Formats: sequence, C-alpha cells, structure tokens
Amino acid sequence: MVREKVTIISKEGLHARPADTLIRLANQYASKIEIVCGEDKTINAKSILHVLGAGINCGAEVEVVCEGEDEQEASKRIVQAIKEGLDE
Repeated sequence: MVREKVTIISKEGLHARPADTLIRLANQYASKIEIVCGEDKTINAKSILHVLGAGINCGAEVEVVCEGEDEQEASKRIVQAIKEGLDE
C-alpha cells in the first residue's frame, strides 16, 4: 500500500473537469485507488459520484492511497497530476 498527502490546487477543487481528469487517470490502473479527505471520509477515486459527492475544494489536503499490483506507478502519476492542477 502506498499513501501520499497532497494539496488540491485546482481552482475548482475536485469538481467538473478536474474530477473527470482524476477519474480517467485512476481507471488506467488495476490498483484500488482511494482519496482520504479529513479523518472520516474515504472515497473511491474511480467513481465520479464519489469524487463529486465528496465536495473537495481548492486548498484541501487529501491523501492518495493506492493498493495493488501497480500501486507505485498509480500513486506517482495521480499525485503528480493533482500537484499540476489536473490539467488546469
């Protein structure tokens, strides 16, 4: 399991286009990929309903958690994409 904290810099947070970018990227990997926001909310990063429903705003610190056969690559690419603003 790989865990890494990152801050959401997209002006829209994880809404609309940034959420779609995240989900498309996450679905390229076989690993289970989750976003932990706060102390009690864990969402499936491969589900548009979960990501949009979480209401994660710009400036929020989240933790990307990847578990599976390609967890290292998945974590690296997803964290990098979030740091770059998810194609903003």
